[in-house]
Amino acid sequence: MQFQSPRRFPPGPKGVPVFGVLFDYNKDPTGFSLRCAQEFGEVSLLPFGPLNVYLLSNPEHVSEVLSSQSYRFIKGVSIQSLKSSLGEGLLTSEGDFWKRQRRLTQPAFHRERIFEYGGIMTDTAETMICRWQDGEVKDIHANMMHLTLLIVAEALFGTDIAGKTTVIESALEAILTHFSNQLNTFFLLPEWVPTPDNIQFWQKLQRMDGVIYDIIQQRRKSTAANSDLLTMLLHLEDEDGAQMSDREIRDEVVTLMMAGHETTALALTWTWMLLAQHPEVEEKLHQEIQTVLQGRSPTADDAIHLKYANWIIKESMRLYPPAWGTSRQVIETVQLGDYTLEPGDTVFLNQWVMHRDPRFFEHPDRFNPERWDNSFEQRLPKGVYFPFGDGPRSCIGKGFAMMEAVLILAAIAQKFRFTLSADRKVELQPSITLRPKHGLEMRLQKK
Repeated sequence: MQFQSPRRFPPGPKGVPVFGVLFDYNKDPTGFSLRCAQEFGEVSLLPFGPLNVYLLSNPEHVSEVLSSQSYRFIKGVSIQSLKSSLGEGLLTSEGDFWKRQRRLTQPAFHRERIFEYGGIMTDTAETMICRWQDGEVKDIHANMMHLTLLIVAEALFGTDIAGKTTVIESALEAILTHFSNQLNTFFLLPEWVPTPDNIQFWQKLQRMDGVIYDIIQQRRKSTAANSDLLTMLLHLEDEDGAQMSDREIRDEVVTLMMAGHETTALALTWTWMLLAQHPEVEEKLHQEIQTVLQGRSPTADDAIHLKYANWIIKESMRLYPPAWGTSRQVIETVQLGDYTLEPGDTVFLNQWVMHRDPRFFEHPDRFNPERWDNSFEQRLPKGVYFPFGDGPRSCIGKGFAMMEAVLILAAIAQKFRFTLSADRKVELQPSITLRPKHGLEMRLQKK
C-alpha cells in the first residue's frame, strides 16, 4: 500500500476563528498584503474564512501562474462574481470559449487599428479642458473617469452613443460599487434578493443593456461603412464562418467599456497626483511636450516620441497599479516551489507587492520616472512588473491604454498644471481597482 505524504503549508498569519484574516485584510488590503510578503516570505498562506489563499511574491511563481502553467488555473472567485454583469466577456470567460473570443477580438487591437483612435483621444481631451477655468477646483478622478468613458464609447460605437453615455456611466459605476460591496461584506444576500441596492443595480444594468442592444440591432441593419470597434466585432468570423451573437457582442462591449475606461482613468488620476507632489518631474514633462509638439495637439504618431511621458505613466502604474491585485483558482494540481497546490486552492498575485519589491526597484517608494531608461522594463525578470497582467490572459487593450494615457497626459499638461488641496488627505480604496476613496480634488492652474 502506498501512502501519500501530507501536504506542506507555508507560513502565514493565523487570523481569528471562522473569519481568518478577513478583518485585518479588509482594514488595509494593500498594507496587509505587503506586510505578509515581508514577514512570511515568497509564499504565505492567508486564511480567508474557509478559503486558503496563497500570496505569491516570487516572480518565478507569478510568471508560472500567469504564463507557463496558466492552463492549471482559472480566474479567481472575485472575478467570477462579475459574470452577473459582464457575462462571458474576455475578463470572465474560460476555456475554449475564451480562446475563441480572444482570437476573434485580437485583430481589433492591432497597432494599426489602435492608431486610428489617436484623434478621438486627443480631441475628446481638448474638448473637455476647453471648458475648464483657471483657479477652479475639480475632482480629477471623476473628470478622468468621464473622459476615458467618452473615448472608449466613441471608439466602440462612433456617433451612435451621443447623448447616451450617462446611462452607461451610471451602470458601470453601479457594477463597480456592487462588486466592491460583495468583496467587503461578509454576510451578503444573493443578487436575486430584491433589496433596494440589488433592485437599483439590476435596473441600471437593464437600461444600459437596452442602449447597447439597440445600437447592435441598428448597426446590423446599417449599410454605412463605419470604422469603429463594434462594426469590426460584428463582421468578425470564426474558421467555420460563425459570427458572434448579439449577447456575445454585448458581453465584450460591456467588458471593454468597463476595463477600458476605469484602469486608464486611474492611471491618469494617480499620475496627476504624483506630478503635483514632484514639480521637478512635472517640469521635465513640460519641457518634453514643448520640444516634441511645439504647441500643436498630440497625435498617435507622437505617443512613441513622448519618451518621458511614457516613463511617467509606467512609474505611476508601478506605484499605484490600477489593477493592484488579481487571483487565480487552481483547477489542476500544481507545484510552486516547495508547495503543492490542489484544485480549489486560490493564489493571490499582488502588483502592489511586486512593484514595490526592493530586490528589483531601487528606492521602491520613490517616484522616479528615469528608472525606466535604458530598456529597464525589458531587463526586469518576468513576474515583477505586470500592470496589465501577463501571459495569454494579459490585457488585450494594453496598447490602446498606453497610447491613450500618454496622449491625454500631453494634451492636458500643455494647457494646465494641477495643485493638490492641502487639507484633503488622499485615501486608497482597493477593490477590483485602486481608487482614491474620496476622489482627488485639485486646483487648476492655466499655463
